[in-house]
Parts: sequence; C-alpha cells; structure tokens
Amino acid sequence: MKRYIYAIMAAVLVLSGCGKDFLERAPKLSQSDVLTLSTFSGADLATAGAYGPLASTSWYGANFILANEMATANGKRWGVIFEDYESGRYKDEYSVLYTPNSTSPLWAAAYYVISAANNVLNACESKAEVYAKEASEQDINNIKAECLFLRAFAHFDLVRTYAMPYNFSQGAAHPGVPYVYVSDSELKPARETVAKVYENIIADLLEAETLIDPAYVRADVKDKKAAVTLQTIQAMLARVYLYSEQWQKAADYATKVIESKKYTMWTAAEVKDAAVYAKDVPEGGEVIFEIYCNTSQSYGTGNENVWGMTSYNAYGDCGVATDLYDLYEDGDARKSCISADPDGNALFTLKYFGKGLGSLDASNIVVLRLSEMYLIRAEAGVHGATGTTPVADLNTIASNRGATAQPATQEGVFTERWKEFAWEGHLWFDLARTGRAMTRTDIAGTVPTSIAAGDYRWARPIPRREFTVNPNLEQNDGYSKE
Repeated sequence: MKRYIYAIMAAVLVLSGCGKDFLERAPKLSQSDVLTLSTFSGADLATAGAYGPLASTSWYGANFILANEMATANGKRWGVIFEDYESGRYKDEYSVLYTPNSTSPLWAAAYYVISAANNVLNACESKAEVYAKEASEQDINNIKAECLFLRAFAHFDLVRTYAMPYNFSQGAAHPGVPYVYVSDSELKPARETVAKVYENIIADLLEAETLIDPAYVRADVKDKKAAVTLQTIQAMLARVYLYSEQWQKAADYATKVIESKKYTMWTAAEVKDAAVYAKDVPEGGEVIFEIYCNTSQSYGTGNENVWGMTSYNAYGDCGVATDLYDLYEDGDARKSCISADPDGNALFTLKYFGKGLGSLDASNIVVLRLSEMYLIRAEAGVHGATGTTPVADLNTIASNRGATAQPATQEGVFTERWKEFAWEGHLWFDLARTGRAMTRTDIAGTVPTSIAAGDYRWARPIPRREFTVNPNLEQNDGYSKE
C-alpha cells in the first residue's frame, strides 16, 4: 500500500539548503526532480543530498539533542543564575512546556528527508532501464539501501518524538505517525499505529540490509562515518528492535555489529576530556554513524547549533546539571567530559566543543557507536535473550572508562546507558521506553522536578500548521490543535 507525504512544500522552503560539505562535489538540488533523477548519477547525487537536513538545527544539529537533554536531569539553564548564559533559548524544552505552536521542529525536517528518499526510490523503479545503462545493479541497490535507511531513520525519530513509547498500550495500538512512501501533497493520510510504524521501519531496514554491498562506502564523502554502510543498517536494527522490546533480535543484531570487528572500544584515555568527540573524521574507534557538520555548510550553522548552545564561549543556554556530574565516580573518564566555565560557576558538556581549529567550530554528532551495541545486547540479555553475557558486556564498558561495573540488572543497564550516552540524546527516550519517571533535583527557575511514566508530555504535540493542510491528523492527548 502506498502512503503519501503532505505539506512537504513548507518543509522544502524551510530546508532548501543542499548540505554542500557532505560531498566533495555538491548535489544539484536546485534542479527539478524530473531533471535531477533522469539519470543514475543525478539520483546518486540526490541521495547524497538527502543526508544534509540531518545536520539542521531542527534535528541533530541542535534541537533534537538539546531539547531531549534539557528535559532530563542531564540539563540545566545556568542562565537563570548567571546572565552570561541567558539568550532566552530552550526555556520551553527545559520546562517540558509545549504547545502546537511551540513544539519540536523535527516534523518538517524529517518529512523533507523522507520525501527526498522516496523520490530516489521511486525513480529507481520507474527509470530502471535508464539507470541500468549507466550503473550496475549493485550500484543501484546501494543507493536504494541508503534511501531505505534514511526513510526508516527519519520515521523512527518522528515516532519517538510525536508518539508515546512502544509499550504504552497493548500491542502498541496507540497513534504513531503517517508512514509515507510517495510524495503527493493532495492526499491526507491519518496517523498509523505505533506498532505499524515500527513494522514499516523494520521492513525498510531489512530490505536495505539485503540490498547493500557489504563493502560499500559512499564515494566522494568527507566523512565516511556519515554515510550508510551495512553495519549502520544493522546497528539501527538493533536499536529499533530494542525499542520495540524484541529482545532476541536486538541482541542478535548488536552481536552482528560487534563481531564485524570494524569498530574498537574507546579507551579511558581517549574518552577523557572528550578527545574522541573533537576529532573531525574519526578513523577506527567506536563511531558507526554520525552527522558530519562544518560551520560553512548550508545546514546547522551559527551559534544556535548544538556546539553554540552548549559552549560557555557562545550562548551557553544548555548546561549540565550536577545530577549528572555527581552520577560519575572519581576516576571515571566520562566525568572529564563535563567542564566548568572559566569562572568555575557553570557546568557544560565537552562532547560538542569543536574540532580543535582554534576557535568555536562545528562538532560532528555521533548517532550510533559500538558502546551502544554492547549495552543493547546487555539489556536484551537481562530480558532473557539467549547467547548473551550481560555481565561481560557491562564490564567491557566499565573497564574502558575507568569505572566500576554496574550489576547485570535492568537498573544497572539503565544507569550505564545514562552515564555512557549523556548529552547524546538518549536519556529522555530511555526513561520513556522503560517506564521510568523523569526526576531531577538540580534545577534553575520554576520547572517540573518530576514527570511520571505515562504522562502525556512524553509525546510532543504535532505542529499546528499540519492540521491546516491535513484534517485527518489526530492530535496527541493533552494538547489542542490550535
């Protein structure tokens, strides 16, 4: 069955850059789809260009990371106390106070990428004979795999943001997001269930896994970790299976990535002072997939990006709470990834401190890495997945961080994930999917210190503008359409 994307023109107007620094040569996205996709080389360039919006400030370049960190015990608005860090940004996110007029900006960015991916996928079918004259079947399959991944990836972030967690209702029958396959602004799809959205995500990723050449690495990219590979797809499957509580499959796919031997654990020395996060293009190491960022690119520039908002050298609205800092024992290398400002007043993460170019600069955004695979497998093992050794997996993390290993329990795995992925955009979703309340003690101003499991605020409201073009959309409980 075909689904359709709507209101895409608004997204195109908002996100019309082409992410030039992703490639050595820029995709010609200013051309029409008909012209760009008339040849395989055009489709290949359009596929490369589809990665660009991931770096936008609406997505990984800022809001998706910052909003979800500031809503937890990881974040603090030090500007309430020290005016140097008060630009007025991220107030609603810190207060978890959303309306349809002030909600996550992800909707437009994600559906733009979905549209771009769908256009390439549909062209690969409709222009198969034309493309076959220019490229091999495997070349065509490789870009199809990339686009299938991007479509699944975007829908996954959408359903995490605008829907309650998978286990919120029996059979995940509560509203998710529209899963779309073809661009058509005339059709008005309703939201599918969360179960169906996950089913579609997994189907896209499994198809991508079968299509991609195991040795494929996109040509002409400045950062090969910022493009889809077989292991990227498998790591994403491990994460999606984890979120949908398919424990055995989560463990099996995490093991596939670990046993590929393509990645190595960061050592305590590398993690200390966030040195590994400051590298421009990491060779080896833990990174499986990241978002490439540069201050001269079309997306995610300016001080409103993730590095500008988390730096005391720029806006600094998004600081670190002592709740997080105190979580680490002395000697844990991850504690050194948090630093006080020069006056010793406020704490900030160093994970986005830049690439060491002499001034405030872009940081790549790590999305998937090896440590997550060990912790996915450990969590799946605690829930009964066979062929796992949760104690060993937790020890692997701790021994490479100079820390004491957590017990092989659900609480132990949760705590290790909290410490390992702080300020990488995981905690809010980990709290939601495991049915934990959000609690925090180190706050500034009047904000909630607790949000109970199942509270309507775990799902963001769908933006108001979407209801003006699609009357078939249903708003989340707790919010109006206005």
